[in-house]
Amino acid sequence: MNKILLLSTSFEDISLVTASHGKKKGVKTGDDTSHYPLGIAYLHSYLEKDGYQVKSLFLNNHEFSYCLKKIKITLDVFKPDFVGLQILTPNRISSFDTVEYLHKNHPNIKIIIGGIHTTVLYESILKKYPYVIAVLGEGEITLSKLLNELDKNQPDLNMIAGIAFANESNEIIKTTGRALIENLDELPFPKHEEFITPKSHAACIITSRGCPFNCSFCCLDKISQRRVRKRSVKNIIDEILYIQKKLPNIKSVWIHDDTFFIDNRRVIEFCNEIIKNNIKLNFTCSGRLRPISEEMVKKMEEANFHKVLLGLESGNREILKKCKKGIAPEDAVNAFRIFADKKMAVLAFLIVGLPGETMETIKETGRLIQKLQKIKYVYYPEDVAVLTIYPGTEVYEITKASGKINDDFWFNDVPTPLFTLEHSQERLFRFKEVLLSYISLNRLITPIGLIRQLSMIPTITKYLKKNPSTLKILFIKLAKRVMPNKIYSMLKNYYKSNCKHEKK
Repeated sequence: MNKILLLSTSFEDISLVTASHGKKKGVKTGDDTSHYPLGIAYLHSYLEKDGYQVKSLFLNNHEFSYCLKKIKITLDVFKPDFVGLQILTPNRISSFDTVEYLHKNHPNIKIIIGGIHTTVLYESILKKYPYVIAVLGEGEITLSKLLNELDKNQPDLNMIAGIAFANESNEIIKTTGRALIENLDELPFPKHEEFITPKSHAACIITSRGCPFNCSFCCLDKISQRRVRKRSVKNIIDEILYIQKKLPNIKSVWIHDDTFFIDNRRVIEFCNEIIKNNIKLNFTCSGRLRPISEEMVKKMEEANFHKVLLGLESGNREILKKCKKGIAPEDAVNAFRIFADKKMAVLAFLIVGLPGETMETIKETGRLIQKLQKIKYVYYPEDVAVLTIYPGTEVYEITKASGKINDDFWFNDVPTPLFTLEHSQERLFRFKEVLLSYISLNRLITPIGLIRQLSMIPTITKYLKKNPSTLKILFIKLAKRVMPNKIYSMLKNYYKSNCKHEKK
């Protein structure tokens, strides 16, 4: 039985997506392990079904020194015939370092790469690493057929649809594209147990694949071809029941669909089945601002949805048009009115620095968010992204056309860059600070934040009465701001030691 090791390696140490004026060099990647790679989890179960012995390592949130050490140990113990790497833009450098290590130290192991970064930039990657094989787009069927072909005495890679490779003359060959998987119910459930530990409380699922839109900052259409394919509700419920039985420590489920709300009737059907099967889990999902119906949201509350993440990005109508969101500011207002009396928490995602951004559009976004917060309060600590460039996006093509970046850039060991074609990095951080002064509760303790959020005080007071833990966080931040560091640290240590004493 052939063995394959599937890897998702270390994310870059520093992320500029959440950088700010006070953290200009970026923010260190966190250690959250609740969002594991479903792509690898699906590959794992699919290959096991086809008779392969599979081992998966989820190492995104570990430093590369630990990552490589773990890989070395696994290679020695598991002794795989193949290694497959999921290459995403944030983990590209650790992936390339792993490829080089494998080629040098384990030349008999065949290296296969996949993931969105591979799909978009396979040509430049294969020029640099002609000894790897690239799986393009959805990988389950392609990878299984590729492994079967590679097991032959004289494999013919031209026979495998959906891959790219370098031939003996180092010419890049791209085979016929593989059709998208139409019936997602035919796929075995992802191997959740390979990624969930006894300490984990959240599982991840997808109920559909693909998105019909082509936002200028998103590269999803390079794989999904702007087509949505849906699993049956029965198949989804069966997976959730499987998770409950197999992993009793799980308390919540994140639904990671790109367009979960695109079919309101299907969401209602899903919720009805959750209720019918007496599934007592908390659900979180993301979705578009439209279509959102009263009936769907009411049913989601009954099915124990606790949090909904909505893609707004900007409060300026022209910016939304330019980035092809397919929504308008009033859609956000309508959505928040529907969620207003529901127990679910709602967050509207925001991106600073989209093409066309100015200080006035930032303030416009701030005013819109305040309008939404008066309908249903949203707690923003620092949850605002700065526009980052990813290969395969329209934003990337605009930057390439300017001559400021090219495909070879991605071999540099630097953080994924911000979109600075219109504004400097410093200016983008200033935009973020201004926006936060309008919407972030943490900024209420600053003079400019207090002025800009003065009309929000009644709404904030009501929110804090219902959320005393947030009030505690605010007091801590205020104390840290007004007290000398030495006194703040002393009081903090005193508080901690007294809490420990009381618990004993």
